[in-house]
Amino acid sequence: MRRHALDLAILFVFGSIVCGYLALAEPSIRSVTLHAYVIVLGALIMLGIVAAAGDAAPRRRSDFDRALSEPNRKELPLAEFEKLQREVALASASAYDLHRRLLPQLREIARCRLERTGRTPGPETLGRWWDLLRPDPPEPVDRFAAGIERSELVALVADLERM
Repeated sequence: MRRHALDLAILFVFGSIVCGYLALAEPSIRSVTLHAYVIVLGALIMLGIVAAAGDAAPRRRSDFDRALSEPNRKELPLAEFEKLQREVALASASAYDLHRRLLPQLREIARCRLERTGRTPGPETLGRWWDLLRPDPPEPVDRFAAGIERSELVALVADLERM
């Protein structure tokens, strides 16, 4: 109600001035003017009652509003990022996982990076990583052998970034 009190007061004063002017300027429509003024006053009173009832009603926040205002929302990692993290961990553990999971993605990255500069994957463009990133690598002899060392993987990724 407090928000609308000034609006209601302005409308009341404006309506009273208009009604007074019409009643004094045109005595023949004084009766109609007074009836219209009573209707306007009733409408203003109803507007005030509705505004007061709306202010008195308890405000319920929706689940959406509550979720937006939560200060400690934790960002969820992307599913693809989590998958890549698992593949790197598995590739470090076994040669088979390195061969089947991680190397196909690294080959694709190398191929795309080289194609951007108009080159093709080969021993001269991939250098020391040719044995790992060649298009037709042989299956690992021992599937349970250790995969790629973390330092080697970091060096490989750094070389791919420089391509």
